[in-house]
Amino acid sequence: TRAEVEAFLARHKQSFESRSATVLAADHTEHGSMQTPAEGTVTGRAEIQRVYEFWLTAFPDMDFAWDEPVVEGNRVAFFWDFEGTSSGQFFGDVRPGIPVRFNGGAEYVLSEEGIVSARHVYDFTGALVSAGALKVKPT
Repeated sequence: TRAEVEAFLARHKQSFESRSATVLAADHTEHGSMQTPAEGTVTGRAEIQRVYEFWLTAFPDMDFAWDEPVVEGNRVAFFWDFEGTSSGQFFGDVRPGIPVRFNGGAEYVLSEEGIVSARHVYDFTGALVSAGALKVKPT
């Protein structure tokens, strides 16, 4: 039901607030998948945990603001805004202490066991520009 999906999303937000890759990965099913522009598609809770560890290391203070979800059966989609301060571990030559902001969206397929699949799309170019890793040529 929509109420169950919203309750799950509230718990998932709390998982992000825990800043624990283990806690975040536990929201996914054992053989679930995650697709992101930065990592491609990974499968299995251990690989999903590795993705979360990467982001939590790169942005120890990361924060997400999530919009109201669109729920249809066991599928949920929502837009989000991200901000965090780079630790210097973000795709190469990003200096530590750089504030990074970008936005994106997510689609989750859920089961009673958790997130079966997660697909994130985001402004990867904007993230790299925001971090100073990619220069934009003025027009």
